[in-house]
Amino acid sequence: MLTRLIYASEPSQPLTPAAVQDIVDHARAANARSQITGMLIFDSGAFLQVLEGRREPVSETFGRIAQDKRHRHVVLLSVQTVDERLFGRWAMGFAAADASGRDQFLRFGGSDRFEPYTLSPGSAVGLLLALSGG
Repeated sequence: MLTRLIYASEPSQPLTPAAVQDIVDHARAANARSQITGMLIFDSGAFLQVLEGRREPVSETFGRIAQDKRHRHVVLLSVQTVDERLFGRWAMGFAAADASGRDQFLRFGGSDRFEPYTLSPGSAVGLLLALSGG
């Protein structure tokens, strides 16, 4: 059995594009070692991320994220047991939550802005899938 965990958070300080890329690169390497897959959406004000894999490594990864000083207001949106991965193509996919996603933000969140804290678990998965190209 697999676990799918979705959370939202805010950066504790402004992040440069290089800092975001460093986070994504680090996540890809760490997730590959732990057989975790997932997707991250980010704009300057918020993260939305899904992690999929065996329960223990997913829980450990989320615990590190929740304690990471680069995040604040970490909110667990969903955790569930699933039979298959939806984001299995990437150790960590990434999409910027920019103006090109407005239609998807409106479709899944009811607003043309990226507001991950307001998403239901189903809407969060839908948005993550839509922006992943999957």
